[in-house]
Amino acid sequence: MDIPLNVRVPLSIEQGSVFNFHIDFDGPGRKSGNRYFVVMNRNPRTDKILVMVTSTTQIEKRREFIKKAKISEKTIVTVSQKEYPTFISESAFNCNDIHEVSMEDLIRKIENNGSMNYPKIPDAILKKLILGVNESPIVREEIKKLI
Repeated sequence: MDIPLNVRVPLSIEQGSVFNFHIDFDGPGRKSGNRYFVVMNRNPRTDKILVMVTSTTQIEKRREFIKKAKISEKTIVTVSQKEYPTFISESAFNCNDIHEVSMEDLIRKIENNGSMNYPKIPDAILKKLILGVNESPIVREEIKKLI
């Protein structure tokens, strides 16, 4: 018997958990589609909102953005396929771009053509992501307190 997602996700979620689901982006230059998301919360089982970062293969565009905005390079975390074999190519996380998702929305997104059961992001990468979010002048302090 399969354990329903509304039971499995809240029980298994932890900081560094990886999910894949569809996201719609507004504006030019960003493609909507399925993306990998990493849970950043220290206590995702009890927090009201899940704080997530997503990866992109458009690494140079993200680097240009932070350079123009005069934001620390530590807010862009690159990850090779060797570091996280789930990725099919080198990717980067823009730690200035936080996605806030409720547990209910996450479950719904997984049900609607999303997926889970990926290996947890390695601790070395997670530490860089946490540092990147904390270095961001864009991310609100109340969000930083959750990670």
